[in-house]
Amino acid sequence: MKRRPRSFRWTAIVAGPLALGCGGSGSAAAGTATAAEVEPTGPLLLEDARAFVLALVNRDRADQGLPPVTIDPTASEAAQIHAEDMARHGFTSHWGTDGSVPEQRYTEAGGIHLAQENAACFFDGKERELEVDPTFLPDELRKIESAFIDEVPPKDGHRTNILKPGHSGLGIGLARPVGVEQLCMAQEFTDVYGTYRPLPQRGTVGQRVTIAGQLQEPIVFGGIGIARIDLATPLTASHLNTTSVYQIPAPYILFFPRGFKTPKPVTVNGNKFSLETTLDDERRPGRYEVSVWGRQPGSEDLMIVSLRTVVVED
Repeated sequence: MKRRPRSFRWTAIVAGPLALGCGGSGSAAAGTATAAEVEPTGPLLLEDARAFVLALVNRDRADQGLPPVTIDPTASEAAQIHAEDMARHGFTSHWGTDGSVPEQRYTEAGGIHLAQENAACFFDGKERELEVDPTFLPDELRKIESAFIDEVPPKDGHRTNILKPGHSGLGIGLARPVGVEQLCMAQEFTDVYGTYRPLPQRGTVGQRVTIAGQLQEPIVFGGIGIARIDLATPLTASHLNTTSVYQIPAPYILFFPRGFKTPKPVTVNGNKFSLETTLDDERRPGRYEVSVWGRQPGSEDLMIVSLRTVVVED
């Protein structure tokens, strides 16, 4: 007989103090199916379940006059890793049992844009095996999406994430432990505003890197930020279940184009930008987070358009 663990916990990733102004608009490819067009009648395998979750999300966005998002395979890889981690260890958090954070998992999957995460699972802290070929019932997928979208302020982080105008992609992770009726889900929304020169995923303290790319019109380049958090260490499920909203780390240094107060000017040519700098916050190792900032024409508000991590060791 299947057991039901303790009830779901709902948490969301937010930009928090890094919202130096919010905004951003975007569009995704047309032709995404609505929930009604793909209404399933029975258990769904993983890819079909992902398609149904995508349809539910796009239904909720359409209700608010927002463009649809499309499946982002890279973000889905990161989301699947996190959903399986939560389901295997019985926790709900934006941190992983390996100490990873959302932007790190997305970067390590090959992501180069901005990813923002919704997560839902149970939180009994029990170790379990995962079903190898799980199926997912439409009603339980609807239940999670409904819980997200029915949130009310001020505790409406999931709803706000789903309805962010600038989202264009969505990664979906789904997992189910053996003998458990509840599933676990991770949603990774992505914003695509440009292309970026690759960064190393690992480096050493003081290593020089070139941060460069080209933003898509109409986004105007704003600046480059570098934040640092400690190197990842394993975390227990009991600790993870005490965490809630995840805040994107604030940069310890910001670089702007010539004409602004800046430790070093970013070279800007039209919508192209480039900066050579070091990953060195007081000679400390850590996870360095490289953010690219942009703004809408006519606005002074900056927003993150790309966020990638580099693991820096001695």
